[in-house]
Amino acid sequence: MSTNPPRRTAVQVVRDILGVLIGCVSFPFLVMAGHQWFAQMGVSEMPAGSAQDSPEAWLAFMEGLSTWELLSSSVAHIGGTFLAACLAMLLAGSRKRFPGIILGVFGLIGGVMNAFMLPGQPLWLVVLDVALYLPAGCLAGSTILALKAWVA
Repeated sequence: MSTNPPRRTAVQVVRDILGVLIGCVSFPFLVMAGHQWFAQMGVSEMPAGSAQDSPEAWLAFMEGLSTWELLSSSVAHIGGTFLAACLAMLLAGSRKRFPGIILGVFGLIGGVMNAFMLPGQPLWLVVLDVALYLPAGCLAGSTILALKAWVA
């Protein structure tokens, strides 16, 4: 008797692709929503110009942030990654965590880009931020798979 796993249908593959695409599109909006939520809680105002236009203003801004304000940005990034991965997993037809992991990688790429673009971030914040994207995607994948199994 063959122990080959069942083949995936075209519908499952399309659902996986759409789930990942919709998760990738929703990711920046979810991160922005997280930043807005924390901004409502008293996080300092950012400089008007971009970090490339006025690096001195951004450096002074980053140095003036409290630990709470620095951590709130990481929570927004990791939370956005987790929610985007959950959305991808809910839409996906896969019985594996791959869509969640792909969103974790997408978040990781964005986090690395953010680390290079914004001057003055403490090293501990960059390490914490970058280290949590993949676990957030994996946790979202496992959570949604468990939820799908429980509901089914």
